[in-house]
Amino acid sequence: MVSLDIEHSDLARRLVLWDNLISLKSILKEKYITNVLFADSIVVDNHKKISRIYVEKPQVCIHNKNTWQETMFFLNANMKQLEEFFLEYRDVINT
Repeated sequence: MVSLDIEHSDLARRLVLWDNLISLKSILKEKYITNVLFADSIVVDNHKKISRIYVEKPQVCIHNKNTWQETMFFLNANMKQLEEFFLEYRDVINT
């Protein structure tokens, strides 16, 4: 999984950041990652609620040498795309 997580102790601030990301959803899907998923509320292992934008590749694992190359290509391509999106729109996201 490649994700952009919003983990903020202030719920109001997390919701503002989330709304800002949602306003960019069509740009993210059209120009960067077409199959990106949006989850407004996820409870992670440490029991915190976060918001997450992510993309996954099922049936691969970085710890499985048989899928390692496929996993690395997936991670490399999607990390670059998500980073480019964030860098391009970080001022909008952080307003």
